[in-house]
Amino acid sequence: MLQNDAVRNLQYDSEIRVAQQNNAEPRVYDGPISITSQPTTAPERIPLPLPVSTIGNSLPTHRSFNIPMTGYDFLTELPSVHIEQTFELNESLTSVSSENRYVVRSPLGDAIYAASESSTSNNRLLWGAARPFQMHLLDKTHQEALLFRKQFALGAMCCHPKNLEVWTPPGNLMGRVVHSPTFLRPEYFIQDGVTGEPIFCIEGPENSGFCCFCLPKESFFKIHSGGDLRASIDHKWVAGKSQYTTNIYYSDTKLSAKDRALILGAAFLMEYMYFQTRL
Repeated sequence: MLQNDAVRNLQYDSEIRVAQQNNAEPRVYDGPISITSQPTTAPERIPLPLPVSTIGNSLPTHRSFNIPMTGYDFLTELPSVHIEQTFELNESLTSVSSENRYVVRSPLGDAIYAASESSTSNNRLLWGAARPFQMHLLDKTHQEALLFRKQFALGAMCCHPKNLEVWTPPGNLMGRVVHSPTFLRPEYFIQDGVTGEPIFCIEGPENSGFCCFCLPKESFFKIHSGGDLRASIDHKWVAGKSQYTTNIYYSDTKLSAKDRALILGAAFLMEYMYFQTRL
């Protein structure tokens, strides 16, 4: 009985509270309202900078560390490069020489370029080392870095000028190596591909200017400009490898990569003119 009365009282109180809430009228301000403050925007929040970790660049400032070297940039700052010819077994089994292959190495022995000749079998059979050819140089990224184009010239008579062009992809003429016929010593000029102006002069041994066969196997070429020695090219026997190598020594440390590439092209021209035995 008491529980029923308590329940009825709870329901009655709830109905009264609900009725009171529903009957309450909203407050309406009839009088004037004074505004004590103007509305303002929230102050702009300045975002905090994100922490970024950086790595110091230990390489020279003129070259960005996050850009890999390609093309003839591999020659930059090298004191010397060495050209080694590779031989194949089938060359000793046939009377016709195959297209030559070379490896251009750094002073530490690392392979910088792989050079491969492109020529016809008829030209190799008829003209020997005087044949026209194209030499493709591939860098470490397996991309063509340089292209050497040699024109046809008789190898036995050095009074006939021999020229070699140095190209870079996708078809830019970097320069030329031009032969200047003399009777006293071999002489060449390295010319700029755009202006045609001579950049370097190459001088070979004395008393060997007329005949290309008069040079000994171990020879030395000086490369100078303005009376100063810039580089040198020699051909020496390497006992450890049982073969001759054509070596380039860059005496001037300020030589640009372009200058070094042109001198490399001159070294390949010397290789064919004076040091090739399959004539």
